[in-house]
Formats: sequence, C-alpha cells, structure tokens
Amino acid sequence: MKLISIIFCTMFLVACGSRAMAVSDSSSVKDRGRELPVRGIDGQEYSPTTLIVMCDSTIGKEPLRTALKEIGATVIYDYNIIYGMAIRKPDDMTLEETMAILKQVDGVVSVSKDRITRLTDPVKPRLYDR
Repeated sequence: MKLISIIFCTMFLVACGSRAMAVSDSSSVKDRGRELPVRGIDGQEYSPTTLIVMCDSTIGKEPLRTALKEIGATVIYDYNIIYGMAIRKPDDMTLEETMAILKQVDGVVSVSKDRITRLTDPVKPRLYDR
C-alpha cells in the first residue's frame, strides 16, 4: 500500500511539472520569470540572452573584458580551463548585434549562441567521419 502511494504521488508530481516551449522569434519571452529558449531556423534551441565567446590564448581575455564593459554586457561565467566566457548581452542590443561587435574584438576567435541540448533530444548517428 505504501509503495502504491509513493508511485501515485510521483506520477502526480511529474504530471504537474511544466515544460518550457521554445519561441520562434528572436525576442526574449518570459514564463514565470524564466526566459524561454528561442528556436532558430535550423530547429536548434538557444538562449535568447547568452553568448559563448572563445579567445586566443596568446592574446588573452583583457581586450574582450574591455569591450564587454564598453557595450554594457556582463560576464556570466569565466571559464578557467579554456580561454572563453559565457556572457549576457546588453538589454539594448539584439543577440546578433552583440555577436557582430564581439567578433571584431582583438583576440576573439569565435562567438556563438548558447545552444540548449536536452538529455532527451534524439541522437543522430554520424554515418561517416569528416
């Protein structure tokens, strides 16, 4: 009887959980205070406010830090194993505008959207090596 009660309670809690759905435009939409992911034209979901920026190890991160202060972006996470940062775009710029500015900063190797991958996403096997 106790086991049946636990199973029933677990099923109830799972049924009450909400699923965040991706929006298809580039504007930031919030649901209960959380920003919903944006779905790109390729079907990939990404954060509407976060970028991943990789830097050249010989130049360092200082030019990037200076550029972030100038445009009003904030550092979410400064990776210490690799030369990169996760940054939050300024409120007055789009993700694409922020990407275009950061790509021109000395020492920046790449700027990409923070893609969202879920453990439940289907796996597409590679049929050949490149």
